[in-house]
Amino acid sequence: MKLSKVGALAAAAVFVFAACTSPGATTAPSDGGTGSKPEACANKTGTSSSEIHVYSALPRQGSNTASTDALVEAITQVIEGQKVGDFTIKYTDLDDSSAAAGGDWDGAQAQAYARSGANDPDAMIFIGHYNSGAAKLTIPILNAACLVMISPANTYPGLTKAVEGVTEPGEPDSYYPEGYRNYTRVISTDDAQGGAGAAWAKELGATKAYVLDDTQVYGKGLARSWAISANKIGIEVVSAGGTSEGFDAKATDYAALAQKVKDSGADFIYIGSITGQNTGKLWKDLRAAMPDIKIMSGDGVFQQSWYDGAGDAGNGTYLTFGGVGPDEQTTDAGKKWVADWKAAHDGAAPDVYAIYGAAAAQLALDALNRAVVKNDRYEVLTAVFATKDLESYLGTFSVKEDGDITLAQATGYQVVDSWPPKFEKVLVAPE
Repeated sequence: MKLSKVGALAAAAVFVFAACTSPGATTAPSDGGTGSKPEACANKTGTSSSEIHVYSALPRQGSNTASTDALVEAITQVIEGQKVGDFTIKYTDLDDSSAAAGGDWDGAQAQAYARSGANDPDAMIFIGHYNSGAAKLTIPILNAACLVMISPANTYPGLTKAVEGVTEPGEPDSYYPEGYRNYTRVISTDDAQGGAGAAWAKELGATKAYVLDDTQVYGKGLARSWAISANKIGIEVVSAGGTSEGFDAKATDYAALAQKVKDSGADFIYIGSITGQNTGKLWKDLRAAMPDIKIMSGDGVFQQSWYDGAGDAGNGTYLTFGGVGPDEQTTDAGKKWVADWKAAHDGAAPDVYAIYGAAAAQLALDALNRAVVKNDRYEVLTAVFATKDLESYLGTFSVKEDGDITLAQATGYQVVDSWPPKFEKVLVAPE
């Protein structure tokens, strides 16, 4: 889900997956599922004659700081102070993390800020969250208030669609109590990233894999997706039940777990986790027991703070990102955005998610400009879901009925002996 600086890397392309709407999925707000405005969207016009408010809620401390600093800067550049009709956009950056959660996302904090946005009559768009677990808790709050959420980083499939073996019963409909969709994202989902990662592992020679996750929404969903695809393409998954096995993020050491993995005969380890879940210690103990085993993980640890924690134990790790890094952008607009960022930051490349923050803000600004009544939540919500062929920094995309976009991308990297990791290839999931 994150990355700090990516050096000069080779150009990359994209891969596209056919998307599906979950059985019985609620529909976009353009028809509310009934051909009329949802009841929750009645009388949701702002009170200010001059301002429209846009909020973001992201973890602004701890291991996430480098990533979210870049996200907020990118969002600010696109929307802060922009004029839409007679209104000026006022952007507010909120912190959905807490010291009590070790600088990671905090569910109570995320919900409190969602309520703040819902209760501000001039709030028209909520950009967030960084973590899928936070979004899981706040989408229903914003759904009841007819406030659209746009995420630059959430990758858990269950927020928008059901994926057998990956998502939980009742997902995604349980997040939309009013019967319409109010959530979208500009990033690919983990069923795609997991499948692409498994195919890459097969190319790397994996025959028997042990799959671990941090038990959080994102980590478990990604690891399950990887395991399902691995089993289908001939990689034997030897962790419990032939799927992902949770590890205790509060453990003081993982020596016993490492020995268990070693005894299984696995020649490959896959880990679904975010950085703040004791990943440094996990990597160190796994490497101590199996110095030469291949390890792969996803974008939840794709940041320098993970590598700083893992140290030399992180070397050799294969990393996937459910998108395209800054130096692999293929559009002229994306390339220019990256070049402008580097020029403004002494040549330093942006965090990999920064351009996704910019794209989320582009979607927000475009919808506000197209909305018939620009300070009416229903009109803005409808405009977001009516997005067709938006020419963004990421490429041209439309928003689908379920809230996902039509552009899906993934790339693979390897940590050699320092950060940042080395770009390896564009990833393609097995059919």
